[in-house]
Amino acid sequence: MPSSLKDAFIEDHQTLTRGLSHLLKLVQEEDYDEASRVARELDEAAGPHIEFEEKSFYPEVRKTRGREYVENLYDEHGSGLEAVRALSKLEPGAAPDLEARERLLFHLRRVLDHAVSCGTLLSHVTSLADDEQQKFLAELERYRKLAHKWTELHGSG
Repeated sequence: MPSSLKDAFIEDHQTLTRGLSHLLKLVQEEDYDEASRVARELDEAAGPHIEFEEKSFYPEVRKTRGREYVENLYDEHGSGLEAVRALSKLEPGAAPDLEARERLLFHLRRVLDHAVSCGTLLSHVTSLADDEQQKFLAELERYRKLAHKWTELHGSG
């Protein structure tokens, strides 16, 4: 267990960044069987952090950064969700058509930029009072124990 919210946040974002970078590379290389496998892994790995951000952390961020800023964060998560969901559902040997491939690349790049640019959110994390950081760390750990997949957070459609 990470000793601080900052450590947990960094750990999760490194996992997201690595997974999304790998997915982007696989789609660029048109290795869809492997992309589907990696998307399913990322679906599980990212779920708890996404759930934490969307249900606990983003409402706190909204207080200082405003509704529009936070809505953009949710939209960026939505891009990642769309890509992970589409890739996870691919049957072995299947490939998206050109338009679907371009949409996947767009969404993967968008959510990867989101994961990479977590510095702003990290500064928000570290500016919280110690007791608030401990509260959020406990919430993140609770979401990790629940272990919901990313795709479970927004229905299966």
